[in-house]
Amino acid sequence: MSMARRRVLFVQATEPAYYPPLIHASMLMAEAGCEVTFLAAPIAGSPLEMPRHPRISRHAIPPRPSHVMGKSAYARYAAVAARLALFFRPDIVYASDPLGAGPGLLAARLARARLVYHEHDSPEPGALPTPLARARAAAAQRAELVIFPNEARAQIAQRELGFLDDRLRVVWNMPRRAELPVLDDRPDSPLTLYYHGSITPERLPLSVVEAVGRSRGRTRLQIAGFEAPAASGYVRQLLDLVGDASPTSFVRYQGEVPARSDLVAMAARAHVGLALVPRDESDVNMGNMTGASNKPFDYMAAGLALLVSDRTDWCRMFVAPGYARACDPADPRSIAAAVSWFLDHPAERRAMGASGRAKIMADWNYDTAFAPIMCALADG
Repeated sequence: MSMARRRVLFVQATEPAYYPPLIHASMLMAEAGCEVTFLAAPIAGSPLEMPRHPRISRHAIPPRPSHVMGKSAYARYAAVAARLALFFRPDIVYASDPLGAGPGLLAARLARARLVYHEHDSPEPGALPTPLARARAAAAQRAELVIFPNEARAQIAQRELGFLDDRLRVVWNMPRRAELPVLDDRPDSPLTLYYHGSITPERLPLSVVEAVGRSRGRTRLQIAGFEAPAASGYVRQLLDLVGDASPTSFVRYQGEVPARSDLVAMAARAHVGLALVPRDESDVNMGNMTGASNKPFDYMAAGLALLVSDRTDWCRMFVAPGYARACDPADPRSIAAAVSWFLDHPAERRAMGASGRAKIMADWNYDTAFAPIMCALADG
């Protein structure tokens, strides 16, 4: 059956523009003929924008001052989700993450709609308050499809939540084919390292700045994105380490780029994409980031070689096929050695970027990965 004229309500109690998988899923559904509505819970001052499509509309509760959602704002969000369900009468409710589980489940029940539960960031087992934990479990057990971006995270959640094997789908956070930017000729020097996304000491450690500083002007670092809630002031700390805020500084911060298309195009002007995570595997999310992190896939789409952490899972996915070099993200000497290799092997670096981009075009893209979800939702 076709998806045309199906109504889909996306429920996630935050700003959906922060989540590329929600952008991609909604665009694919709209392009297939669905009428899509988002219920957002925006954060004041955020410049991020959702791409526009004539079959995608957006409703929102009043902006909140920070990432923290208070009880009154959450109750308002759930009430608006219920009203939208009764007014919009969605055929499908697409709920995301623990905060969206309860409102999404309520909306699906009121509209007698099919429920999809997509968890982007997982809580540590046993860490959620009891009401949220119960809502998350109920949504996962009621959903026809339960989507995770990483197999290990999915297995941890399945043991905790008890949803059936045949409901589970793993969809990596990859770009769409349409997002591959046009590539212009780039001079090989200076070598530009590039990072975009949420900025934290774990994902962009000070050791990177120290390593770039050792290259004596042959390398620079370009950063775009936003400070994570727990990392307020970290960008200033990075720039203070350089001690030079001039346009010629070897570290440049571009701020928060509103449109995702501009972000990927910016990456295409660099040479090496940074996708670093700590070697510590104790955190359920940071310890299971292969597939869940959109950064390496975005960089590959832009034709960049990758520099990744020397973890077994990252090396298996990106180094072994020839898309990346690996380093110890906590050690400036290890990072500097990897950077030196890229400087000394420009032809090999370009080949790595070209093969990675070809892989994105062939099958590491959201169009291909999400196609089975679209087929499942088109049936019935």
